[in-house]
Amino acid sequence: MKKFLINISYTVLPLWLLLVGLATYLTITGDNSGDLMRLGLIDSGPEYADSVRATALPEVYYTTVSSDSVLRADTCDVLVIGDSFSHGGGVGKQGDYVNYLAHDSGRRVTVFSPGEARLSNPVQLAYDVMKAGLVDSTRVRNLVVQEVERYIVGRHCSFNAGNEVDFTSQQPAAQSAAAAPARQESSPLLRVKDFVFYRFFGANPIYKARLSRPVFGGQEPDVLYFYNDDVKLGVNLTDDERLAVTGCYRLLIAMARERGVNLIVVVAADKYDIYQDWIVDNPYPAKTLSEDISRWMAPELDRFVIARQVLHPLVEQGVKDVYLFNDTHWSPASSRIIAAQVINKLK
Repeated sequence: MKKFLINISYTVLPLWLLLVGLATYLTITGDNSGDLMRLGLIDSGPEYADSVRATALPEVYYTTVSSDSVLRADTCDVLVIGDSFSHGGGVGKQGDYVNYLAHDSGRRVTVFSPGEARLSNPVQLAYDVMKAGLVDSTRVRNLVVQEVERYIVGRHCSFNAGNEVDFTSQQPAAQSAAAAPARQESSPLLRVKDFVFYRFFGANPIYKARLSRPVFGGQEPDVLYFYNDDVKLGVNLTDDERLAVTGCYRLLIAMARERGVNLIVVVAADKYDIYQDWIVDNPYPAKTLSEDISRWMAPELDRFVIARQVLHPLVEQGVKDVYLFNDTHWSPASSRIIAAQVINKLK
């Protein structure tokens, strides 16, 4: 027995201590590190996130509603439906474009969050809200629908205009919606497993690329971290996918006209799309979906805020941290710029 315990002390125990130590390290370094770093198990430290967060508004100026019954009883001048860009993605609700929209416009702004399942497709949710007559009861004048570039094709291909709308079965929403990589909430041992696979088998979902000039603050100003779906989704569209994208927008616009609502569509660019022109020896495909949407929807383009058209020129001018170094979302400064574009289209 004594010999057995001695063998364990030399083999199993050190391995166990190593696993515990690594799990503890990954848990600590994952805090306050941005969604990219949390998902990729990359230690970027909290200093950068804290410095950017300090530039956001001091409080939250909009209202979040998770129940259709509450929305029916409310009155809001601007109703927002979107993914994580509209739900505090990045540095939190104080720094998102919706907060600047409410603060800088002085309008009553409400964000509708009726459950994670519906939030995964903002265009479907917006169409269903209008179809169900919720905008009639709330006297909504302006409806802002936001979606991130990488998921547009999949969302529009799954769009169903014939849905029977039933909001009563939805559970309260989580804080943020499925636009960004999911935060690592797995067990400590699974995080260790991911760490091993990411470091030694090249399976990390977060890609890293060198840029031709510095575009971020922090310790790696010329390094781009981005989500692998940025170069897997929304590129090389088929004719059927193009028709799905445009057809979905046209149905949404038609429904808004029928309900007498001023519809504003915000297309949030993928981080890769914003910075792809500066990647050294770029091995990834060019992403043109934002430009394509602008061309396809030209007759209705006054309803759209195409983020790439607004933010890409800032990078060209040398503005740093247009998007966050450690995250998929844009910075508070960019949030204010996008909000200004939306405000210009309000009625």
